[in-house]
Amino acid sequence: MGPVVRVEFERVEALELLGMTLAHLNDAETRAELSPRVPLLMAIRDKLALALREES
Repeated sequence: MGPVVRVEFERVEALELLGMTLAHLNDAETRAELSPRVPLLMAIRDKLALALREES
């Protein structure tokens, strides 16, 4: 298990980061990319989405 980092964002910042993450994932999907960054981006997407849902 790698290092664990806890970061707090404002809701707008979290939404912006989620949008950027989704754009990168969409790009990777379009190119059928299976690089090591894809699972990391998916984990970031999932954690941001969960945090935003819990905040609402």
